[in-house]
Amino acid sequence: MKKLAIILVLAVLPYVSNAQSNFDKYENMKDVTSMVMTSKMFKLLSKIDFESSDKETQQYLNLVENINNIKVFVTDNKEVSQKMRSDVDSYLKNSSLDELMRVKSDDGENIKFYVKPGSSEDYVKELFMYLEGNDNHDGPGTVILTITGNIDLKQVSKLANDLNIPGGKELKKVKKGN
Repeated sequence: MKKLAIILVLAVLPYVSNAQSNFDKYENMKDVTSMVMTSKMFKLLSKIDFESSDKETQQYLNLVENINNIKVFVTDNKEVSQKMRSDVDSYLKNSSLDELMRVKSDDGENIKFYVKPGSSEDYVKELFMYLEGNDNHDGPGTVILTITGNIDLKQVSKLANDLNIPGGKELKKVKKGN
């Protein structure tokens, strides 16, 4: 399941950005699968010459140009999950993130989305997702995803839904300010 989470995040690559240093300690921690993509990678992607008049491809390229980085941390270890929960609680308490939505799925996963306001109603500076899985379920245990940059919520939600990322269907229904 960890491989699937990483593959999904890689597929979301054109839509995401910068994680907080609060979570950097998980990057090299045992029992944590991590993925960190920096702004340099996104700049390289934005320079790829796509000769396409397809509107969706152009929207992806525009989004990539505005990404700072993506950080994803996944664990099935209960002790690490508890540490992550504590760090997420602390981060949310001390940040200027606004809750976007909460979802409790049929299989017991709790998914929470937070945003840092951006340049307009449809754009955010940070999209933060925290997923707490069900111990009796086959899905990921705990997932922290943070994306920073100039993020178009409409594009992120469409991609998340298309790729069946946890919470993607719910995110598609939400607009900033709801």
